[in-house]
Amino acid sequence: MPADFVPASPPLAVVLAAGKGTRMRSDLPKVLHPLAGEPLAVHVLRSARAAGVAGLVVVVGHGAEQVEAALRPVFADLRFALQAQQLGTGHAVQCALPAIGDHEGPVLILSGDVPLLRPATLAGLLDACATSGAGLALATFEPADPHGYGRIVRDDHGRIQAIVEERDADAATRAIRECNAGVYCAAAELLRSELPALGRANAQGEIYLTDLVARAAGRGVHTLKVPADEVAGVNTPEQLAALGELLAARTG
Repeated sequence: MPADFVPASPPLAVVLAAGKGTRMRSDLPKVLHPLAGEPLAVHVLRSARAAGVAGLVVVVGHGAEQVEAALRPVFADLRFALQAQQLGTGHAVQCALPAIGDHEGPVLILSGDVPLLRPATLAGLLDACATSGAGLALATFEPADPHGYGRIVRDDHGRIQAIVEERDADAATRAIRECNAGVYCAAAELLRSELPALGRANAQGEIYLTDLVARAAGRGVHTLKVPADEVAGVNTPEQLAALGELLAARTG
């Protein structure tokens, strides 16, 4: 891949929406829980489209038919990919590769339960990806409490080397404050060439999308630091209520 990755076509977005959301204490798929009157995933898809994304792929799993039925009327051009087994974020994007097809441009990778990302932030991530030697950029943030998040490991020159999940981290790595936001932009070529090589040798036995960073680090991976509230996710009804308050304050 050339030193300056130049998109050959408009960006796509892959939205991960296969999770059950057990802690929501509801049979409703997590990404369909309403925020300001619309499903969480709709907020994510709208931000992606406003950032200039031409194609939208949603990875579904739990409640797949229900998710598809809810989203199709809002975005008629959606493509869906099935993740029949939830084997990690890397596996989810692997499942999306057939839907990406022969796309040659950048691919935003977003979570369907992170609804407050601004289009300007996604546009900034696309720009960061375009100037990355590896064709890979990701968002980072510094939460008040980093517990549970993957840590951003950098070398002495500040260049990102890896993302280490907390379960796989030693004490020194857990002391790092900068965390992975779970928001990525990658060249489709990079995904096709590297995703099949990702393994499951980690504490959870899953295919981590974060392992892509270490594989591409030698070619230059860029990062974009973002506000913590933009990348806040929803795992519980309480978190959903808190994001509702944040959104109301933003738009009020």
